[in-house]
Amino acid sequence: MIGPQERTARLKRIAILSSLTEAELEQVARRCKWREYGPGEQVCGYQDAVTDVLFLLAGKARVIIYSAEGKGVVFADLTPSTMFGEIAAIDRKPRSASVEALETCTIASLSASEFESLLRRQPEVALATLRHVTAEVRRLSERVFEFSTMVVQNRIQAELVRLAGEATQTRGQAVLSPAPSLSDIAGRISTHREAVSRELSRLVALGLLRREQGDLRIIDVARLAKLVDEAKGE
Repeated sequence: MIGPQERTARLKRIAILSSLTEAELEQVARRCKWREYGPGEQVCGYQDAVTDVLFLLAGKARVIIYSAEGKGVVFADLTPSTMFGEIAAIDRKPRSASVEALETCTIASLSASEFESLLRRQPEVALATLRHVTAEVRRLSERVFEFSTMVVQNRIQAELVRLAGEATQTRGQAVLSPAPSLSDIAGRISTHREAVSRELSRLVALGLLRREQGDLRIIDVARLAKLVDEAKGE
């Protein structure tokens, strides 16, 4: 497990904590519980009563809810320096989704009462938390709009544009490495693998995508984004 200095350094990378001094970060670090989760391990479960706020400091994790039939609905993939679990920490109600480790993850958790105390002591942290929650509301609102107004083909395109925005872009191209699986994309937009496979093949034929040894290259991000905007009527 990482040492005290590295703990504060990693907490500093969390957006809502970036305004804190070294001493204040050390205090937060001491009040956190620190744990590693292996690939596939559940970090927190849907409807769990535990209300800690969590900070992902290393590794990748997935926010997901499973239906009674076992179908997974993917809400987001989390990367290092991300806060999650803040909804339950704020309203003290059960978890609104599950989070699973995609690879080995280092996570610090802070109890809801300690988190509330931090927000009361540090107005900058409180403001940053409001901005974080607002950004999530906007993101989810956009997803609801897409689900309500766009056909599956366009939802797949929108998800690819979203993934391109998270990747490094060069000369209008983006490489998704490793390429998301058909099941991953299907789970994100509530469809099936076959529909994703058909649309990816169509986009390859159009010259917008290229498969490259386990990666997926989006050859023209702007053109793909234009297709999505047209579908939205923008």
